[in-house]
Amino acid sequence: MGPGLPAVRPPKLVVYADGRAIADAAHELRLPPAEVKALVEALDHDLAGQPATASPRPGTTKVLDAPGTILGVDDGGGMREVHAPYMELAADAYAPALVHARDRLAHLAGRVAAQGRSYSTDRVRLYAERVTTSTTDAEPWPEGVPLPPDPRPLSTIKNYKDYKGNKAFAIARQIPRDGPWHMYRTPSGQQVALLWQYLLPHE
Repeated sequence: MGPGLPAVRPPKLVVYADGRAIADAAHELRLPPAEVKALVEALDHDLAGQPATASPRPGTTKVLDAPGTILGVDDGGGMREVHAPYMELAADAYAPALVHARDRLAHLAGRVAAQGRSYSTDRVRLYAERVTTSTTDAEPWPEGVPLPPDPRPLSTIKNYKDYKGNKAFAIARQIPRDGPWHMYRTPSGQQVALLWQYLLPHE
């Protein structure tokens, strides 16, 4: 993955105890209590006895620089998570229970995206990376958008800041949400790439 990419990827799916399901910090759907209960029980079963970091079957070719999959469930006793490196590219190499959990959550995420409404809030996270190579694609700095604090060039450090209220609304209104990083030029002439997402309720 490109530098800094893990920091800007929201969870594919989060389901809260009250039934609120949010996919990609972009869509939300309310699930009935019985479905939430069944989901937690199924995930509890799938993740039972699994290590914190799962290993693929011996002999599986390692995939470097690929996204990892994190599966988690909280049945009331605390969050239990299992990290499966490059699972999306080698699902058959992992225990069937982990694949079942991944498929169950992926199916639900797709349903939330297809049937749910757009998710929004008055709280956003703004990511910034300083661009060291000059480009003609940079646009003037958007009016009302706060200047990021000391953005570093393409770094694995999480260069972000959270905003709420009017500043958050300005970011959501002025900067496109979808697609790649968007290039802007600060009043001082510095070129900065921006990306943002809505914060989730627990963030």
